Amino acid sequence: MFFRIPQELTNPSDKMYILQTKVADVNGDGLDETLTLTGKKPYGENGFIDDLTLTVENKKTGTNIIVKPKENSGFDPNLFIGRFTDDKTPQVFLSIASGGSANYYFNYIYSFKNNIEKLIFDFDKFNDENDYSAVYEDYYKVRVKSTGKKLEGIIDLTAIRDKEYLSKIYDSNGKLKEPETGGVLSLSYLSPLSLNGSEIFTLLADQRIIGIYNSDTLGYVESILQWNKDKFSPIATRLVVKM
Repeated sequence: MFFRIPQELTNPSDKMYILQTKVADVNGDGLDETLTLTGKKPYGENGFIDDLTLTVENKKTGTNIIVKPKENSGFDPNLFIGRFTDDKTPQVFLSIASGGSANYYFNYIYSFKNNIEKLIFDFDKFNDENDYSAVYEDYYKVRVKSTGKKLEGIIDLTAIRDKEYLSKIYDSNGKLKEPETGGVLSLSYLSPLSLNGSEIFTLLADQRIIGIYNSDTLGYVESILQWNKDKFSPIATRLVVKM
């Protein structure tokens, strides 16, 4: 005997979707594992994904490693597998777009060597260690300065903003009408980067510099991160202003 469950009693938002599948040896046992990224679509096909879960299927032992990232909802989740350390066993890079005008990304890099899950890059830790200020100064300048580090740069507003914009902030002598501060936002973009064709990837990180309002993008703090012993460290940082 069969019973039909009324549609109103079912919850389609509980359905798990396979979003992406990759095959690679990420634990170093010589056999490929299957990596599956799954999630729920609570609002239908609008692109928002919730309850993101990464499953690493070990065909040799028949056991799985299940990872739920700290921030496990957003848009356009993506897996990238490559070597980010000097270990020959590749790591797994997971990126999730937060959505919204800030354009944040939640980025994680995991190692599964010897079937041990280890988080080797966490966007929250990066943000804590790469904090900057952006302060308007007289004569149409914005000084961008890191907290606790000797990194500093100047943005010339006359090269990127018109007279109408400048006149709201400065008087006719180029002096600030009142103190103004901008900001340097959290990690907005992170991508693997191969320098000179190297098999070991570095990371290209962008942090957006904003002026007097959120959509007032003045430039970016761009950093290249390289694995150094037990963590990713910047090997180059620069101020990028798009004319």
